[in-house]
Amino acid sequence: MKQWWEERRWLRRHAMAAPFGIFVATMLLTWYVEQGQWHGPASWRVAGSLVDLGTVLYTMAAVAVERGIRTMFWALEQHQKWRAQIRAEGRAEGRAQAEAATARRYEDWLAKVAKERGIDLAELLPPADGRQEAE
Repeated sequence: MKQWWEERRWLRRHAMAAPFGIFVATMLLTWYVEQGQWHGPASWRVAGSLVDLGTVLYTMAAVAVERGIRTMFWALEQHQKWRAQIRAEGRAEGRAQAEAATARRYEDWLAKVAKERGIDLAELLPPADGRQEAE
């Protein structure tokens, strides 16, 4: 299943957002060039002369944001994979330690019972190869 950031509709999104982004970039440039002042019709002429630069700056920002979003989600996915792997390894290690502790506990208990009843511990323990003996 494709994720929303992997869809190939970026060109459509850029085409829809470009006029607004170029306008904002051009107005910010005008504000910068005019030193934070708006001089009426004269400022519109300055803005008109900065549209090309505003277009370039908006395009650069849009491409950087697009790449940044994809990179961010890729990094997040890699981090989630890493965490899942570490979690699985931790669970496996914990399970093995718990099984070993349980085996030691039962072996100690069986050794105590064998000593109390005067029988050999080997009679109470299962065979080392894991097979059951025939009765």
